[in-house]
Amino acid sequence: MVAMNSSQNHQPWVDVAMFEDLEAGRVLQTFLQDKGLEARTYDDKAFRYFLFLRPPRITYRVQVRKNQFEGATDLLLSKAPAMLDKALHCPSCASLRVNYPQMTRQFVLPTVLLHLGIIFRVIEHQCYCENCQEMWTLPKDASLHRKVREVNPFPF
Repeated sequence: MVAMNSSQNHQPWVDVAMFEDLEAGRVLQTFLQDKGLEARTYDDKAFRYFLFLRPPRITYRVQVRKNQFEGATDLLLSKAPAMLDKALHCPSCASLRVNYPQMTRQFVLPTVLLHLGIIFRVIEHQCYCENCQEMWTLPKDASLHRKVREVNPFPF
């Protein structure tokens, strides 16, 4: 029984939503924690500074444990707090499953190749939608609201 609890505590973190405003992320974190989920607002500074060559935007990831992800998405679909509108959404499908910058955090080779493109100013930092594979550059202003409220932000 103890081993089971210990393995649940060591589940990897997965992103639920991404914000440009730390306080907006903390509001969602508190909402999830109040509902009994283990959540954190994570700032991946090491990736931003070293692996991604300091992209122009700072993003904060609200994360839950992998074994709680389905419960978190169900909760957000049924009782989404207004603060979720401030999260980064895909402009094409309104999904919250967005990565910024677009580089993978799982494999080194694509990141190295993208770095070369950024160093030589051939490529700029973009967002990537894990749902529809759309890539886009963040607009200059930070207002990134959902285009259509009825769209499922967690399509699979």
